[in-house]
Amino acid sequence: MDDMEHTTRQNTFPPGTVVIAENGERLGTLRVVYPHYLLVSEDGSPQADLEVPHHAVARFEDGKLYLTVNREALSEVDDEESVVRRHPEQS
Repeated sequence: MDDMEHTTRQNTFPPGTVVIAENGERLGTLRVVYPHYLLVSEDGSPQADLEVPHHAVARFEDGKLYLTVNREALSEVDDEESVVRRHPEQS
């Protein structure tokens, strides 16, 4: 993906966008758009984020981001950096 496409995705998918899995499950909300993946704050897991590759995005509709995969196909990011991103006062 080139820089222009990355910039377009950042503008199209704003932070806080709700992310929905293929099976209709709400996964969480979009935190950050990176060149090769999206970082999603996982619902129900206050210290974990999910990495969603750009190729797993099906569509952006009615302010929600729909994926072609379910939670089981995604990588969890559960590390100290995730905690600091979510709770900067703890650092």
